[in-house]
Amino acid sequence: MDKRPNLLLIQTDQQSAETLSLYGNPALETPVLESLAERGVVFDFAFCNYPACSPSRSSMFTGRYASSIGVHANHMMINPAETTLPQVLKEHGYQTAIIGKNHAFMENTKTYYPAEVADREKASVLRQVFDYVRLADHGHLVDGYRDDPETMAAHEWSHTCWVSPLGHGTNPARPEKCGTYLLGETMMDYLENERDPEKPFFAWLSFPDPHTPYQAPEPYASMIDPAKVPLPPKDMLEGKPERQQVAYLMDAMDTADDKLIRKVRAIHYGMIRFIDDTLAGVFAKMEELGLTDNTVVVFTSDHGDSMGAHGLIQKHNMFYDSFTHVPFIVAAPGYQGPRRTKHPVELVDIMPTFLDMAGIPIPPGVQGKSLAPYLRGEDYTPREFVVIESGEEGEPIRVSDITVRPEHPFDDRYFVWCAYREAWVGKGKSIRTLEWKLNIYASGEGELYDLVNDRDELHNRFEDPAFASIRSELERKLLLWTMEKEDRLPLNATVKLNYAEVKAKHA
Repeated sequence: MDKRPNLLLIQTDQQSAETLSLYGNPALETPVLESLAERGVVFDFAFCNYPACSPSRSSMFTGRYASSIGVHANHMMINPAETTLPQVLKEHGYQTAIIGKNHAFMENTKTYYPAEVADREKASVLRQVFDYVRLADHGHLVDGYRDDPETMAAHEWSHTCWVSPLGHGTNPARPEKCGTYLLGETMMDYLENERDPEKPFFAWLSFPDPHTPYQAPEPYASMIDPAKVPLPPKDMLEGKPERQQVAYLMDAMDTADDKLIRKVRAIHYGMIRFIDDTLAGVFAKMEELGLTDNTVVVFTSDHGDSMGAHGLIQKHNMFYDSFTHVPFIVAAPGYQGPRRTKHPVELVDIMPTFLDMAGIPIPPGVQGKSLAPYLRGEDYTPREFVVIESGEEGEPIRVSDITVRPEHPFDDRYFVWCAYREAWVGKGKSIRTLEWKLNIYASGEGELYDLVNDRDELHNRFEDPAFASIRSELERKLLLWTMEKEDRLPLNATVKLNYAEVKAKHA
């Protein structure tokens, strides 16, 4: 039997780190994740590499940045020419499984390529790299349960909350008929009945929640008292890039009051607690099957949700921590190190970390940094900073371009702003240390935040002469990072002449 460690990636969708008690939230308890942290390590400063689903997931599964793989927005998926984590693991003897939301791997190449290319790529990329596939959609639909009348009713009801910026509510379905519960059941069935016990497994348990639609069944819908939900400080967006004012208007947040924000946050937190309770069954099944002591578990999310911070909701083409700071917990067999660390990490680090823990060579082109030396107690030099990217090429829409917009947070005539492609036009890069954050946009706009004295990123110091040296130093670091990360794939095999080889030959 292969003794290499199993690898379990548990990922939620659109969950900021600040939603968890592990990161200081006073309103929500997640005992299962807290137990996971007690046998692992919480990374206090973990960040996605793009604040939207597909680019973030695509970067994570290639270990490469969005600018390298050309995935700049949610309507793009991983290019089949890229090397991905499940592909490498499968090639090295792992059984691979996806249980939940995908939004990274193409399911039908003929949808994306002309016939002559599709003939060469006949099979679904998703099903090429995953041995076991059970997909889920937002709003409770899960493979194996799509014909269940109660589940379909839960799904249809959930979509009544999805068509307006702040739509939310209590789903009348039983929890046992909702997507989060069904994914837990599917995961437990995989562990007990579907996996090959002679092989190590890699499983991606990918919950579509707590992403919109903001809704949950009882008891979760009313589990959190809105009066106890913390609110972010007010941000008038003065001196901020214009794209933020556009999002504020298109989210109809100028008409939303604190009471409404608290109610939506409470539902969001209830969705997270539902996930936590579901994980209790998954971890119990792992313990029952004797898998716990030989499984590396990573819990994280693909990006955050502003949840009212900066007068915004959901995700946007911006770099606030509410969008980019994600939970990151790792429990690795034999780990005896600190239970918390301030070492900065990025989601691109997951691929090299898993491969390193499995003893598999990391492919050329991977740009993430393996955390395995740290987890094994070996010498480890942490990152000095993280870099986050966002946006497509082009000029972002301006306030003066807005001619139609939601009149209130429940206006269902227009879908939510972050779902429109125009919301993601306008490239930017962000460099963040523990003390500072600099955001640079292709439009020439910028932001600089003193994270020690302005943790909530309310005061933009980009044009402040007193901070010119800080801005200059961060710009230099970002420029050097950009040059270092310039993509080198595919490898150029035409270069033959090497002076070192000549010297060695004639030594």
